[in-house]
Amino acid sequence: MGTKETGDFGERIACEYLVRKGFKILERNYRISFGEIDIIAKKKFTLLDKVLKILIFAFRQKLFNRVKPFYRNDKTIHFIEVKTIFGSMGNFFPEERVDFKKRRKLRQLCEIWLQKHKFPQQFPYEIDIIGILINRETKKTRVHYFQNVVGEE
Repeated sequence: MGTKETGDFGERIACEYLVRKGFKILERNYRISFGEIDIIAKKKFTLLDKVLKILIFAFRQKLFNRVKPFYRNDKTIHFIEVKTIFGSMGNFFPEERVDFKKRRKLRQLCEIWLQKHKFPQQFPYEIDIIGILINRETKKTRVHYFQNVVGEE
């Protein structure tokens, strides 16, 4: 399996993982001349969110008290860098493969994407890393998800 095929395979596994964890995939392989973001995702609006919206409405109508503290609508956009490697299950450090230069580029790409899609300047976003380890012998995969690993520097 070549580098491109390995990367595509890893991104497919990462998307499946994210969907199982309650994310909606907004975009894959967002590319501009400056660089690429592998996956852009957001938490799905679940049935619980709908129930909470109804309770908030009731709260605003003064039908219930103390409902608002339980309501949390996560609008955070997740920009995900996927690193796929072959190796043994022992040494696995995909986050180390995202160096300072790559982190800076990812922040800039995220800001460009948010601006292009007309999000407010301070809209909440996170840059996450998903590491996919493929065992050469068994072809089994192991997924490691590191949330919000690229902060301000």
